[in-house]
Amino acid sequence: MKSYTIFEKIDEETLNVFLEWMRNQERNVYRAAVSELAALKKLRPVYVRQKPVAEQFSWLKKMLAWKPAEAIGDHLLQVWLVRKHTDMLVAFLDTLGIAHNGQGVVDTLPDSLDRDKLKKGVDDLFAKYPAGTVSLYLHMFQNQTPEGWSELQEVLDSDSRITLR
Repeated sequence: MKSYTIFEKIDEETLNVFLEWMRNQERNVYRAAVSELAALKKLRPVYVRQKPVAEQFSWLKKMLAWKPAEAIGDHLLQVWLVRKHTDMLVAFLDTLGIAHNGQGVVDTLPDSLDRDKLKKGVDDLFAKYPAGTVSLYLHMFQNQTPEGWSELQEVLDSDSRITLR
């Protein structure tokens, strides 16, 4: 699932947590994203920044669900996952036995995933983190290779805890 599709289907709670964190913790990234998205629509960034927060978030969701904004959405999601949810990424990768840099960043991905380790990793994530956040991460992880992994796709298609369909 591409980032623009994720933003089409994301639940409001997860979206608001995501945007609020970006706005408060990653101000420069947030401002740059607003500027880039505004430029795509030939708007001045100040037009968006002067809106009340709820209207900004509504506008951002609409823009990030737009296919031409895919690269911006990918970047924002990666920043949020790597900087805010490092512990979740590390735990999942450790369970799968995938080597990483200690921050959840991987240099070499495997060709396939062990089904038992994957099941345990997914179960552990849902036990510890909000379903929307886990669902978003699993979809983004699936995007890390051109074709994804068939083992993970089965989970995304069949696990009732996945909130993004």
